[in-house]
Amino acid sequence: LAVRLGIETPRFWPVTSATGLDGALTELGGDGILKTCRLGYDGKGQRRVASGDDASAIFDSFGSDDAILEEKIDFAFEISCLVARAPDGSIAHFPVSQNTHENGILARTVAPATIPSSLAEKAQQATAALADEVGLFGVLAVEFFVTSDDRLLFNEMAPRPHNSFHWTIEGCASSQFTQLARVLAGLGFGDTSAYGRWQMDNLLGQHMQQVPDLLASNGVHLHLYGKPDAHTNRKMGHATRQLPES
Repeated sequence: LAVRLGIETPRFWPVTSATGLDGALTELGGDGILKTCRLGYDGKGQRRVASGDDASAIFDSFGSDDAILEEKIDFAFEISCLVARAPDGSIAHFPVSQNTHENGILARTVAPATIPSSLAEKAQQATAALADEVGLFGVLAVEFFVTSDDRLLFNEMAPRPHNSFHWTIEGCASSQFTQLARVLAGLGFGDTSAYGRWQMDNLLGQHMQQVPDLLASNGVHLHLYGKPDAHTNRKMGHATRQLPES
């Protein structure tokens, strides 16, 4: 879809068999990421691979026959965009988020992203084009890699509210959740401009000992999801705070 719309992507190969993976690894000629095409999140449904690896063993253990092999990108950071789209084709953008991952899981988002306005506009235009192409009715999040020379490469998309926009709960008049409800109810778009700059940190199972300190901190908005078991790397909540103006 991104290729058809002229949006730059990393090199990739569809993979539906061990033989196909073997050929793709040969063409890759280096390191790559094998990704499931559906239901991947938080590093799940992904595996690091390289040319010369045993394609048959990898494919048999991967658990999906609908995948892509993507070249490993040496990117500077990741950004994400979120748009809401109504049935009449009108679109509202949220400010771009800038993301930091640890072990394949989103650790921190800062928004609005500290990137050139031209790059933010390019990312938002690409996101709007994707939303139009699929006839979106709701919200769509799109992740992009940004390279050291400011190239923008499509990574992934999800037609739903997104972890990297949880900061909008406190940071915008209309959060991503409110905006989705407004669109579905035919109420028109709410205001998506940001009240300053915000930082959102995910709270994983191994971070739950931080909860008392977070609760005691002025200016920290703590959201706990009510999950019963705090497993390692399981998202248990997030904390949002407004950043000082620079």
